[in-house]
Amino acid sequence: MDKILTNKKILVVILSVILVLLGLGSWCLLDSDVRSVLLYKSPYTFQIQPGPGSQPLTQRLVLVTVDGLEFVDFEAMLSIRDIANRGVAVSLRGSPGLAPIPASTVLMTGALPEISGVITNWFNDGVMIDSLWSSASRAGLNTVIAGDDKWKPLFGNLVTQGIYRGTDDKLSNTDVNDTILKDAITEITQGKSQFMLVSFLPERGGAHSPAGLAQQDTTREEALASIDMRLGVLLEAIDLSSSAVIVVLGGSQLTQKTLDEFFGNTGDTYLVAAGAGIMTPENPPESIHWVSGRMVDVAPTCASLMGISMPTHSQGEAMFGVLDLPDHTLSEIAIRQTAARTKFALEYMNTLRRPANEDWSLFDAFLLHNDGNYRGAYATALSTDEEIISALKKTRSSLVSASRLVSIPILVLVAGLLICVMTMLLQRDIKRVSVAVMGVFCYFTAYYGLLFIKGTLLSPSAVLQLSELTGFYQGRIVDSLVSMTLTAVIVGWVLSGRKEHRTGGQGFLSGIMSFCFISLALVAHIALFAVTEGFAYAFYLPDIQKGFRCFMYLIQLMVAGILSPILAGLSEGVLILTPKARLSRLGQNEGLGE
Repeated sequence: MDKILTNKKILVVILSVILVLLGLGSWCLLDSDVRSVLLYKSPYTFQIQPGPGSQPLTQRLVLVTVDGLEFVDFEAMLSIRDIANRGVAVSLRGSPGLAPIPASTVLMTGALPEISGVITNWFNDGVMIDSLWSSASRAGLNTVIAGDDKWKPLFGNLVTQGIYRGTDDKLSNTDVNDTILKDAITEITQGKSQFMLVSFLPERGGAHSPAGLAQQDTTREEALASIDMRLGVLLEAIDLSSSAVIVVLGGSQLTQKTLDEFFGNTGDTYLVAAGAGIMTPENPPESIHWVSGRMVDVAPTCASLMGISMPTHSQGEAMFGVLDLPDHTLSEIAIRQTAARTKFALEYMNTLRRPANEDWSLFDAFLLHNDGNYRGAYATALSTDEEIISALKKTRSSLVSASRLVSIPILVLVAGLLICVMTMLLQRDIKRVSVAVMGVFCYFTAYYGLLFIKGTLLSPSAVLQLSELTGFYQGRIVDSLVSMTLTAVIVGWVLSGRKEHRTGGQGFLSGIMSFCFISLALVAHIALFAVTEGFAYAFYLPDIQKGFRCFMYLIQLMVAGILSPILAGLSEGVLILTPKARLSRLGQNEGLGE
């Protein structure tokens, strides 16, 4: 055993085998987790008896969605400033990275993707949980969707009327949006809808736009002017004394054309609203005053405005601070929101087989409400609601904690094994450590440099269709392979300039050490993901935004592990050939000198 532990050749073989097995294990884990996420079927689509509605605050609600805008655009858009000055402006947290289809589902259900099961942009089926549309249908409201045809498979069976428009090879998105505006104005002025969605297509074509539209693509300034004009026309058609308008402004990464635009875009979503039921500021500020909210809060807020029941699976809360409502309605909405959350929490915990022994009775809130103490009832209901939300968060955390029990020890064992073998090989050779560290720097600089040059977006929203996923992953494998090869060449070249490292096998040894350091860096990233998220996301908590980052690390670890011995051999080859090339060049120069 002592001979094995002191023999460098044996240790190098052991390290090579460990790295290859680590690469194969990464491939198996990546394949399993991607399949689990892509084929995810939400276990939370249980049916819950919806609660009653409340007093409506508006006769008609017009919800408008606009994609492709950034925060810096809003102050320059007169229509956005007009709506915000008449009502409220809300910055919605929790939305960056969501692809358009999951984001649309969150907007209408108030439920996170793990609950709805809509976690990818190629979801093409009806949403299986309660939504604003199903709630409005139960209440007998007349509903209309006018615009982007992405809504049709999601909620098309629940609306009274759908007027859908999609991308067209013969028309630009600007022309399609002009048609959507006409459809919307006709419905607003002549129709009888009580809940209407107007959904415009991204004004500027992104990377996935039809090839034939390249010459028709608009500049950013033209796109902003068109959007501002349309919102202004819509606002003029809506009677804000009896109706409310909510405009949701998205900054999807899909619409970014340059890297500067991409890195300047946070991916956040913003909301401006005005009209009946919306709080009106006494003294409108000179600049837009943004308050904080969440994307899951939009659906409960819309339900409160229309007086319909809360979507049964919503994890959001009505934004009471933006609603203009009397105390008795405030109390009524808070109580019914908490009652809906209680039903969901019990079913949620039952699905996960977690005990729910808490007492979430609303009896005290009902008593206060009946006694006319509406503010007290409101505060009591919200207090109970906070307890339920806290219990749901603890249940989710326990899932993550349980998955750590398996994933973290495995990662610690792998990292410990690599470090032990690496320490035996180094034997206090600080110079070789410096080469390995340089290799790590070289690899990650090259990898992310390639992504920067190619303009690749490391976000699930960059993959619009399932058919694109394989190509996207293959592209990252090639990027990693190119970066690894460059690292191997540089390691061999650096060693060739050091006389003490020109002996046989030194290039291979330094190469394998560099790739071991790279693998350790990637294992550390994966371990951080396991500590914060666990691996339960693939089964009960499929957050593809966060899982996507882990998938990228697994791809690189797969390439680094499987190809480490081969690329270490490349380092050895470069170490041998470089001095010979230098001598040959020196000889040629001397011949020329003579």
